[in-house]
Parts: sequence; structure tokens; C-alpha cells
Amino acid sequence: MKRLSIFLLTLIACCTTHFLMAQQVEKAQEILSEYVAKRPQEKLHLQTDRNFYGVGETIWYKIYSVIGLENKLSVLSNIGYVELVSPTGKIVNQKINGLFSGVGVGNIELVDSLVEGSYRLRAYTNWMRNDDPDYFFEKVINIGNVRSDNVETKSTVIQENGVDYYLVQLNNINGAAIPKTSINYEFIDGEKTVDKGRESIDANGQLKIKVTDKNRGKLLLLSFLNPEKRRVKKTINTKAYFSENSIQVFPEGGYILGDELNRMAFKTLNPQGKGIKAKILLLTGSKDTAAQVETNILGMASVPCYISNAESYTVHVKFDDNTEKTINLPAITKSGYSISVNQSSASKLFAQVNLSEDKVNNEEIYIAIQHLGNVFYIAKQKASSKNVLFSLTKDRLPTGVFTISILNSNFTPLVERVVFNFNRNSNLPLKLNLDKDSYGKRSKVTTQVEVGNTNDSIRIASLSASVLNLTKYGKDAKDEVSILSSLYLNGDLKGYLENPAYYFNEDGSIKEFELDNLLLTQGWRKIDWKQLDSLNNPVKYEAEKGLRIVGQAKKLGRKAPVPNAQMQLISTKNFMDYIDTTANAEGEFVFDNLIFPDSVKFLVSAKDEKGKKNIDISVERFENPPLNMAKNEPNMLNDVNAAFREQLLAGKLFYSQLENRGLMDKVTEIEEIVVRAERPKVPENSSNLNGPGRADQILTADDLSTCTTLEMCLNGRLLGVMFQGGKAMNTRGMVEMQIVLDGMYVESDMLSTINPVDVASVEVLRNINHTSIYGSYGANGLIIITSKTGRDASRSNFQPRGLLAITPKGISLMKEYYKPAYEVDSKTQFDQDLRTTIHWEPGIVTKQDGKTSFDFYTSDEIGTYRMIVEGVDIDGRLVRKVLDFEVK
Repeated sequence: MKRLSIFLLTLIACCTTHFLMAQQVEKAQEILSEYVAKRPQEKLHLQTDRNFYGVGETIWYKIYSVIGLENKLSVLSNIGYVELVSPTGKIVNQKINGLFSGVGVGNIELVDSLVEGSYRLRAYTNWMRNDDPDYFFEKVINIGNVRSDNVETKSTVIQENGVDYYLVQLNNINGAAIPKTSINYEFIDGEKTVDKGRESIDANGQLKIKVTDKNRGKLLLLSFLNPEKRRVKKTINTKAYFSENSIQVFPEGGYILGDELNRMAFKTLNPQGKGIKAKILLLTGSKDTAAQVETNILGMASVPCYISNAESYTVHVKFDDNTEKTINLPAITKSGYSISVNQSSASKLFAQVNLSEDKVNNEEIYIAIQHLGNVFYIAKQKASSKNVLFSLTKDRLPTGVFTISILNSNFTPLVERVVFNFNRNSNLPLKLNLDKDSYGKRSKVTTQVEVGNTNDSIRIASLSASVLNLTKYGKDAKDEVSILSSLYLNGDLKGYLENPAYYFNEDGSIKEFELDNLLLTQGWRKIDWKQLDSLNNPVKYEAEKGLRIVGQAKKLGRKAPVPNAQMQLISTKNFMDYIDTTANAEGEFVFDNLIFPDSVKFLVSAKDEKGKKNIDISVERFENPPLNMAKNEPNMLNDVNAAFREQLLAGKLFYSQLENRGLMDKVTEIEEIVVRAERPKVPENSSNLNGPGRADQILTADDLSTCTTLEMCLNGRLLGVMFQGGKAMNTRGMVEMQIVLDGMYVESDMLSTINPVDVASVEVLRNINHTSIYGSYGANGLIIITSKTGRDASRSNFQPRGLLAITPKGISLMKEYYKPAYEVDSKTQFDQDLRTTIHWEPGIVTKQDGKTSFDFYTSDEIGTYRMIVEGVDIDGRLVRKVLDFEVK
């Protein structure tokens, strides 16, 4: 009887344990399902017409927005943000683009005052801001300047008498040393200046700056007058000059389990942070070779090797430049788990969990193959031996990055490993047929496009095409970023990916072993199993169906909110056009789902519940997401003007023709601002975002003491500013400038109502180094007005209560791509056609039968032309195809 009782108790305990475990698994799956439903993954890709530009040119792009692993065109967000980021990390241009059924188009005009260098093109949606900015779209483009700059640099580090010096050779665009001049230099670390000074170049055009502990490896900024007496700025990244080759070791799954076969992955890097080929030996304490392997051209390799608990190991590497290095192997785990994945089978994926002796306890362990909580396969086995094997049929998975999670009975992760699965059904078949085998100059090229298979029920796809002249485009023709790498890799992997297009073959298939080595050496996007209960917390950034204007109503001159304030958003184009809303108990209000073009002005009005207007209104500024400057740092180049001299000069010749035909704005010359010994004093309460006094021109109260109105005082006294109909117009394009009165954006014609006696200072911002911080507000230049403080300088007449003028950033208008046609009597022709981008066609949409066509004309230059077509169909199948043809 006693034995029976013990048996029954044991049986009840086992049943209870299994029941509780089943409940835990069910709860975890429920949380994950809810998370997947509420938090879809949105990804972006931008196809640009090319990767290298000169100032004055235009970047043309198409945006593809998709959801999750299936890559279906997204209807989650209708707004996308595209930013051009300078070599120093400043956003010099931001575009807001409408996304309609997952696609959008846009362009960025490159102003003449841009500093030469490598820029980042970054894109994201508001929804994507809920995750790490590392998963935003980002690519590096090189921008040269031979229009307002005309100086090229060649930079290095030399040593004289045991002392290191930065050496910068400065030549004109023809290769001759520039005349002797003084150069201001500044070293920055992030946003902090760590060293600065002034040096003169010698008769050979060489600048030498001593390397110190403060400036070693920091970003160097140069500023000087070029031979045409224009202010020129240069940026030089000196970090690579003080780095050396390195090696990193990555055990599969993150752990080296002792007395077990482990797969070890390696990454070897040069001083610039790019891969370098190397031969690697894994040596025991007695210098016996435990394993050896040679890396690929990107510096990656992996090898299986038996690791003994009784041994110590070192890694010896010989790099391709004949330098060598030895490091210790990471710590060996004597008690724990490791994982081994085998994808060599075409049909199955095998995952083996390796356990130390003390972990062989017959407890259940789970394997989950999932992507951000979307579970594609789950199974369990008992930990009854040192090696537990799981297998899965590959065709159950789409193409993309997956996480293999090994979990204990409490659904706590033991070890994880990221893998890439390739499913050929994820590729969109595409045929491109040209109407001829080869073409002559100024010949019409007709391209027939067909996507999908004959058995597809619907064959509608959105595509974009760029055509380049490779002879002119030169060594920068290789496109390292493609729609395949953006949507299959970049949306899930962290950190710098060198040449991600390398892992995809021309037919859209993958280099499996090479790609697996990448995943073994890369961080990735994943969920935190230990924080399952917090996965479904509310998100901070909502998906935008339209633009939003968000702000707060406060009691006049106080911090207290005005609850339930009646708010109106009024268009200044039509005062009968307005939207009403009510603020909440904290005075916070939102006007959302708006669609309006950029540079449109609005009035925001407010009344309290009694109809009174004693209210201050504030509107939130857009907060740009943080930028990870290290992510693509290895792709950032120095000395861009020198590297692309021939292409820049050819582009300059072509674009001067566009200017003469009125198809492009004239070159913008930057006026030289003379800084006197005593700079005009600007009040500390100036609303200038650059800082008080950081402007192109300043007028003080003393300069404004002889006029009746402020408009009269300013007319004829501001450089590059003309007044028409009472409005301040920037002579660069004769566009209306933005007036900022004590931090409030107001209409230009208010100048005539302001008493000069009440004004403490006027600051004029015209150059991009001063206007870029204002984003779209600074597009046409700004005039910053600061009032005097005190009762006598009251300006209540000029700032109505309960009313605020705003110019929120709106949808950027798309410029038309100029397409020459060489037909009889055609007016769209060039006298000398030297185009680099031969054609840009962003709006290719196939019909139900999968077919469409487009055409363009070749230029006056012979050589090999390259057509690059990318896109996605309504089923989420991706395609990238490259077609070369000859012009003779």
C-alpha cells in the first residue's frame, strides 16, 4: 500500500509538471503571437540612380517599403523619411516622401556649398523608430565638389625625427599645387572640438600638422580660401592611420564547449575596418595545430575543431600583407551548451545541441526556429545524451534570416544561432529584352519587361531602372547595396556589412557557405526571451498614415496647461480651410492624418473653454533618430575630389550646359564673410539655433536707429537679400526667406509692422552651414530677429495671443527627370550629350500579364552601358537584374 501511494504521488507530480510545462509553452506562444500581430517588421530599400555625384547634381531614388520576411509591399506607413548626412554626421537635407501601397519616389538636389566627401543616405519610417536605427536603410554615396571648391587633397601620416605629422597635399583640380595660404584646422571627437589652430601650406602645397595625444585618430576639419577666394572646407578621417590589422573570434552560438567539437568563425580586418585575406592557425599550448583555415576576400572563415578542457589555445594569423598577430582563444565553457548547425543538405536543416556531462539530466529542451517571435517550427526532446539532434525541412521556410533558439523547460534561452534560409520561390523571374544587339550614339533603346511565370495568377510588380555609362562612371560602378541585401540582410543584421551584394549571385541565389560565415560573425535582431511579458508594451512611435502636427496649449506666460483647449489649424492659402480638434487635460493636441506639400504655412489658434485667447501655443519639432557613425565608417573615403577627378570634370562640363539651357539652377557662389576684430554683439536670448552671432551677416540696434520701419532699415543693407512687395527674397533663386521673430516663425510681410526701436539684433542665415540645422525651414535662408527685453521693448502688437504661425515640414515635391529625345523637331535635346546617368525610370509597373516597356536615348559617348532593374511584386518576390549592352 505504501509503495502504491509513492507511485501515485510520483505519477501526480509528473503529470502536474508536464501540465505546468505545457501551460508555460502555450502562454509563451500566445504572447509571441500577439507580439507578431501588433509589431510587424517594416523594412525600407532605396534604389538610387547611382552612387557617386558632383555638387549641383541630383540624387534620384525610389523607396520600397515592405513588411516582414514575406516582403509584401507595406500599407502600414504612408510616410517615409530620407536624410542626407554629411561626413561629420550632420543632416544636411531631409525629405518627407509619401508612400502609396509601399512605394514612393523622390530626389535630393546637391547644393554647391556641400563639402566633398562620403555622405550617408538614410531612410526610415516613424514606425521603424521603435527599433534600433541600425536597421534603417543606409548606404554611402560619394559627393565631389569642383564647382565652388576646385581643390583636391591627398592625405597621409609621415614621421620626421621620430615625430608623427599629418601631411595634406593640396592641389588644384588640374593637379598643380595651390598657392601658399593659411589654413584653419580643427579636430573633433563626436561634437566636441579637441584641438584647433592655424598653419600655412608651403610652396609645394603641403600642410603639416603635428600629431598629438589629443588629435590622434580624430576627424580633421580644414577651412581656407581657394585660389578663387571662395571659402573651402575639407574633412579627413585620420582614424585609419593609427590602426592595424586585427582578428576577431566567434564561436558558433557564442560559447566554446570543452571536450566537444566546436565550429570557430574568424574575421580579419585591415586598418580601415574592411576584410583582409589571412591564413589562420589554431594552436595548442604545445604549439600543435588543432585547426587551420584561410579566409575569403572579405576576411571571413570558419572551421570545426575539437576543443579539450585540458588544453589552452592561441590563434595565430598571417595577414595578406605579411604582418602577423597572435591572440588567446576566448574562454572555454566546461558546464553548459553549444550548438552546431548543418545546412549542407539541399532539403533539410540540421541543428545539434551539445551538452556538458552535468547537463545530461533527461529534462526537456525545446528548439524554436523563429523570426522576431514568428515561430515557424517548434519541437522538444529530452536531454538524454551529450548530443541532441533536431531537423527541419527547408521548404517550410521563406527566404531570410532566422533565429534558432534552444530553450529549457521554462522557455529560457540556453543558446541561440542565426541562420539564413534560401527559398527559390522568393525570387521574382524577370526578363529584359532590348530591341537591338547594340546601339549608336543618340539611339533610341526600347526595353521589353516581363515578370513572373505563366502559371502565376497575377503578375503585377513595381520596378525601377537606372542606366549608366560604365566608361564614364569608372571604378565606382559596383553597387554594394541591392534590394536583395537591404530586405534580406540589412533589416535584420547589426553593424557594418562589407559589400552585402557579394553574397547574392546574378540569378538571385545565394553563396550559402559565405553567407553562413557572415552570420556567424555578425550581431542580429532578436527578441528577448527573458522579457516576454514586456514584449507587448505600447510602442512609442505610431505608424503614420499622414503628417502630424503635435503641440501643447499653456496659460499665457505660465507653464500650466490649458485643459480642453479648442484648437484650429488654418491654412494661410485659404482661411476658410481649417481643421478643429480639442486638447486633452494636459493641453496636448494633435492634428494627424494630414497631407500637405513642403513649405506651406499654417496658423494654429487656441481658445480656452470660456472662449479666451490668453494662451501660449508650442509645436513640437521633429526629433531626428540618433546616427550610428561607426556602422558604415569603413566605406567613408578621404580625398574624394582626387579619387574621382575625371568623372567630376566631365559632369561639370555637362551640367554647365543644363544651366545654360535653364534646366538647372546656376552655380551658387558663397559670399566671403569678413570677420572683424570685434564681432557685432548679439543678445544671449537670440533664437538662432546655431548660437547667438553665428550668422552670415549681423545688424545690431545701432544699425537700426534711423528708420521708421524694420523693412526700410533692412532694404539694401542685407547681402544677397532683396525686398519685393514687402517680402525678403533670397537672390539665390529669388525665393521668399523665412522670418523668425523671437523663435516664432512669422510671415515675411510682418517686417513692415515691426518698430526698429524694439529690435536688438537681426541675423541673416544664407549659407548651408548655418541653414542646415533648420531643415526645411532653412531651405530659402532665414532672417532671425531678436527683440529687446524689458517693458519698453514689448512687442505685444506683433504676437497675437492664442495664435501661432508655423511652417511644418511637408511632403517633398518630386522634380521631373529630364529625358532627352533625339527625334525630328524634338526640343528636349543637348548640344553635347555627356550624361553619366543615361536614364532613370522609377515608375515601372507591369500589367496583369507581367509585361510592360520603357525607352530612352543613348548619349554622345560610346562604351558599355549598364541597366540595373530592381523591384518587388504583389506577392513579395524580389528581383535585381543587371544587363550590359554596347554603344558603338
